[in-house]
Amino acid sequence: MSLNETWTELSDSVHKTMRKLERQGVTLAEAFFTTTQTTEVRVRNSEIFSQNRACDAGVGFRVAVEGNKVGFACTNSMNEKTIDEAAEKALHLAKVSSRTGNFALPMADSIRKLKGMFDPQVMEASVEDVVELAKLGIDAAKDFDKRVIVKTGQVSFTWGWRGLVNTLGVDCEEKETKTLIYLGASGKQNGEVTSSCADFIFKRTADLNAETVGANAAKTAISLFKPSPVASFQGTVVFGPEAVSYQLFEALVDALKGETVVLGRSVWSRKIGETVASNLLTIEDNALLNDGFSSRSFDDEGCPSQKTVLMRRGRLESFLHNATTANMLKTNDTGNASRYSGGVSMARAIVGNGYRAKPEIHPSNLVIQQGRKSKEQMVSEIDRGVLVESMAGFAQAGSGAISAQLSTAFYVEKGEVKHPIKGGMVSGVAFDWFRQVSETGSDSKQFTDSVVPSLKVENVKVIGS
Repeated sequence: MSLNETWTELSDSVHKTMRKLERQGVTLAEAFFTTTQTTEVRVRNSEIFSQNRACDAGVGFRVAVEGNKVGFACTNSMNEKTIDEAAEKALHLAKVSSRTGNFALPMADSIRKLKGMFDPQVMEASVEDVVELAKLGIDAAKDFDKRVIVKTGQVSFTWGWRGLVNTLGVDCEEKETKTLIYLGASGKQNGEVTSSCADFIFKRTADLNAETVGANAAKTAISLFKPSPVASFQGTVVFGPEAVSYQLFEALVDALKGETVVLGRSVWSRKIGETVASNLLTIEDNALLNDGFSSRSFDDEGCPSQKTVLMRRGRLESFLHNATTANMLKTNDTGNASRYSGGVSMARAIVGNGYRAKPEIHPSNLVIQQGRKSKEQMVSEIDRGVLVESMAGFAQAGSGAISAQLSTAFYVEKGEVKHPIKGGMVSGVAFDWFRQVSETGSDSKQFTDSVVPSLKVENVKVIGS
């Protein structure tokens, strides 16, 4: 059975099951269902390590009963009887669960279908086509410099369907494609091995430039030869897009999520309308972004997608909401229910937990408005500081405290990059750094759930090794 035929059969069965729930008097329930095909190639030590094509399909039910008690169950069986049983299990779990305050689902509303969500070439690509892309990236890295080895990598083509139906009239579906190439390279000479440096592209289409990814990863890897330690100091730091997309992004999203606000854990609770960051920061969540990797016509609860301005010139304007937090805070649903939580797992971000997971609040494409200066121009203006391309560590939930090891970083003095840094850390609070942003770069890069530029931040504590 083809994937499209599987989708039609699954959709028919899900709709029948939902009607059965309604006949039992259930007034608040949803079914989220997907079919996907993923062709994936993995790289290890400049060789093709594995190649695989896998299909997955299933449905997850959320059912609420009187008193806001909610149950969830899922199945990956396409048997109509098993789908019915999953819905009944969700209903049973709801009856024996604890109360969930102000649980809500979206009402039916008009949904604007986005263009550019599906590329037939992704669907038609063979395993051999994906292998060839990986080889092009590997060869480009090795051709850039013979001292480079591609330690790890992944090329993935995914296509399929996503659909949702609920008892409030929502009934929507979308066909989509997603692709990625990721290559992590290291340099080796005279017994010295650099740390792994990665480059990647996330797209909706099949036209991935593997050669550019391979060359960029190699270029960064060889720039890390002969690192030197630095003494501790306080100075200017330019965080490259990758560094911004990880620790700074995590702190930002945690403070903007409606559920964090409900719990009183957000540092920005009750600060709508106040200036909370540098006036150079304008941030939006844009699920309608042209060619955005996480653009979508509707969120994973069936709410129509939109563009939400979260911060305008440092002034806080909105939080991210799903139906329940919008209901709790008596505000509008921003369409940010997602069946994956983002994070550092690219495979999870693309394939997601899908029907296996209850939705969480997460951005679609969180966009930080870029500035006019290139990263190189910003670095050239630093008297004493650091260029951080990537760092290891996490932002502490709530406080935004960051103590991150410098993975790929360079010491800068009088506008000149002197040498890669051996060891060392940056330490501070993300929300302080947002206030200390003195430039935003013109070098925006697409990640799974964000489009962010470099950020230049003043008075950052750099800890020497």
